[in-house]
Amino acid sequence: MRGRAIAVVLALGLAACAPRPPRVAVGALAAGLDEFVAAHPLAGGQEIRADEVGRTPSASYHLVQVRGSESPHRHLAHDLTVLVLRGQGTLTLGEVRRALAAGDAAVILRGAVHWFANGGRAPALALVLRSRRARAPPSRSCVAPAPGGVNAPRPAPCRARRAAA
Repeated sequence: MRGRAIAVVLALGLAACAPRPPRVAVGALAAGLDEFVAAHPLAGGQEIRADEVGRTPSASYHLVQVRGSESPHRHLAHDLTVLVLRGQGTLTLGEVRRALAAGDAAVILRGAVHWFANGGRAPALALVLRSRRARAPPSRSCVAPAPGGVNAPRPAPCRARRAAA
């Protein structure tokens, strides 16, 4: 009897340490991830499905389900922040390949060629934030996108234009 009680306590303790499924409190996902996926399943033969689940003035939120692989593509108007909720796969970003699994995140800058390939049997699920970077009008700005997406001072011609204005 005592051995059984110890085994039960040990099993409960290990269960408490197991990773829990992520909770996503964004728009239509607030009611539950399982409920949303059940109501918005991938169709037979469909490799990818993206459903908008929320929106603000500067961003939109999407639940993306990937069964197979996306085609290489890029987004010209926005950056992406991807949080893998379930599953695993490989994100190809330009020439770089990164293994991603549940809990991992990636940032994909506007214009970068990328795609995700599922590495498991079940569809991978990701919460994707699409956001636009603010840009000042060129006539009033002396910053330009630098490598890595960080704004850096423009060279001398910008300073000369500002002085002439």
